[in-house]
Amino acid sequence: MSEHASIIDSESPVAAVTAFDIETASPSDDLETLAGHMARQDVGALVIENTKGETSILTERDIVHAVAFDMDAWAVDVMTRDVIEVPADLSIADAAETMRTAGVRHLLVRQADGTLGITSIRDLLGPLLDSVD
Repeated sequence: MSEHASIIDSESPVAAVTAFDIETASPSDDLETLAGHMARQDVGALVIENTKGETSILTERDIVHAVAFDMDAWAVDVMTRDVIEVPADLSIADAAETMRTAGVRHLLVRQADGTLGITSIRDLLGPLLDSVD
């Protein structure tokens, strides 16, 4: 590692481990199509915005629950509506604590310029574990 390389740790901003090139979907998309899209793009969640500008997410867990109970569901039927959004400058440690207390695995991350991103507990694990050493 060069002396100028930055180290990402638990006190780094959550933006450091956030994907801002997000995959999106429509609430009217069917789950089979969305599951295929998620698999091809290798993502665990899709951001869904409705016509009112409200943001939801569709996660792998949402799809698993839908498949268990209703194979013909649409995104609007199973997407997570109560999404937590945090500022991009929130620390990784605080983002992880937010996830833990809310019982969620994904957070939407908003940059100061309004750009929206998404991060998951998987994204936070490396910096959190490195901070334990």
